[in-house]
Amino acid sequence: MKRTTLFLTILIIGTSSAVTQPFGYTPLQVLSLFNEEYRNEQYEYALPYGRWLVEEHPREMEEHPGNYRGDRNFSRMIDIYEHMAEQQSDPSLREAYIDSCLQMYDRVFALFGEDDINLYRWHFNRGRFLQEHSDYISNAYQRALDDYETMFNINPRRAVTSGDGFYIRLLVDNYAQLGDRDAAFSIINQAEPYADEATLEFFAEIRDEMITDPQERFELLSENLQENPECVETMHELYEICQAIGDSETAIEMATRMYEEAPVVENILRLADIAEEDGDYNVANRYLNEVHENQEGADRAETSLRIAENYLSLRELQNARSYALRAAREDQSWGQPYIVIAQIYGRAISQCVEGQMSRDDKSVYWLVLDYLDRAVQRDSGVERIVNRLYRTYEPVAPSAEDKFYRNWETGDTIYVNGSLDECYAWIDEETTVR
Repeated sequence: MKRTTLFLTILIIGTSSAVTQPFGYTPLQVLSLFNEEYRNEQYEYALPYGRWLVEEHPREMEEHPGNYRGDRNFSRMIDIYEHMAEQQSDPSLREAYIDSCLQMYDRVFALFGEDDINLYRWHFNRGRFLQEHSDYISNAYQRALDDYETMFNINPRRAVTSGDGFYIRLLVDNYAQLGDRDAAFSIINQAEPYADEATLEFFAEIRDEMITDPQERFELLSENLQENPECVETMHELYEICQAIGDSETAIEMATRMYEEAPVVENILRLADIAEEDGDYNVANRYLNEVHENQEGADRAETSLRIAENYLSLRELQNARSYALRAAREDQSWGQPYIVIAQIYGRAISQCVEGQMSRDDKSVYWLVLDYLDRAVQRDSGVERIVNRLYRTYEPVAPSAEDKFYRNWETGDTIYVNGSLDECYAWIDEETTVR
C-alpha cells in the first residue's frame, strides 16, 4: 500500500516542532512532560514532545543530570506510534503509523552501537514487530528473519533458548524451505549445544528431510544410533538404506538389533524373510513359529502355510503337510493350503519313484487332483492356479491302459499308504479311480 498524504503530514509536523526552546520549555522540561504523558498513556499529548526529543536529542542531553537514555525515547515513540496504528480503522492510516515505527527502529540502529544499547533486544523487538504487523509491511516475514538471525549471531545461547526455541526454528525452517542446506546446518550445528529436547528433535527432522543421498543418510543415521543405541526407528531406516545400497551385512545386523530390542511380529518376520532369502529354511521356521504364537485368524494361517512351504523346500514332506493342514483349519475359506498339500504329494511321488514310474505311483496323482478340487470348492479365487496345475498333473495320472492292466474301475477306492508302497505309508489317505 502506498504511503498516504496524511503520513507526510505526520512527518512534517514532527520536524517543524524542532526549535531551541520548544513549546516554551527547556529540554529537561520537555523530557519530563513526555515521560509523564507516556506513563499516563496520554499518547496524543506525548507525541509532539517525543518527536522533538528524538530529533534534537537522539543520543545526548547535556542539561540532563544523570545518564541520558536517548534510546528509551525511541522505544517509547515506537510504543506511541504502534498504539495509534491500532486505533485506526483506515488501513492506509494504520500503515502510516506502522511505517513511522519502522523509521524509529532504523534511526536507532543508525545512531547507536553495541556499546550504547542492547542490540540483541532491539533486533528481537523489531523482528516481533515485523511479524505482528506483516499485513502492512512489505516482505515483513523475511525482514523479521533477518533480525532473528542477527540476534542469533549476537548471542547464540539466548536466541536458541528464547521462546523455547521458536525463533531459531523459524530460521532453520526458512533455510530448509529455500533448500539452503549449508545455511540450515550451520545454524543447527551452532545451536545444538543450547537446544532443548523438542528443538533437537526438530533439528533432527530437518536433517532427515534435507539429507537425501543414501551414503550421507547412512552416516547421519549411524551417528544418531551411536547417540541413541536403542532407537528402533533409526535401526529400521538404516536397514532400508542398507537394503537399497546393497550392504546386506549391515542390513542383517540392523534387523537382528531391531528384533532384540523389540521382538514384535514385524521385526520377527523380517528375520524370517532374510533367512528364507538365504535358503536357511530351518532358521526361518524358528522365527515363524515364534510369530505364530501371537497371531490369529488369516494371519496365523498364512504363517502356518509359510512354514509348510519352507518344509517342502527342505523336502521334509510330513512336516510340510502337518503345517499345511493346520493352515487349512485356521482359515477354512482359504484354498491355498490344499494346493500346497497337492504339491507336497506331487513331490512325494518324485521322491518315491526309483527309475521308471509304476502304475501304482501314477495313482497317487489322483490324490493330488483330489486336493486341487478341494481347493476350488473352498475358495473360487484359486481356480486359475488350480487349472494351471491340473494341466501339469492330470496328464501323468493313470491312463486308460494303466487302469486296464491294474483292473481299476472308475469309482474304485485306492489306498495311498504302505500297502501301495512303503514310501507312501506316511500319507495314509485314500483316493478314487477317475
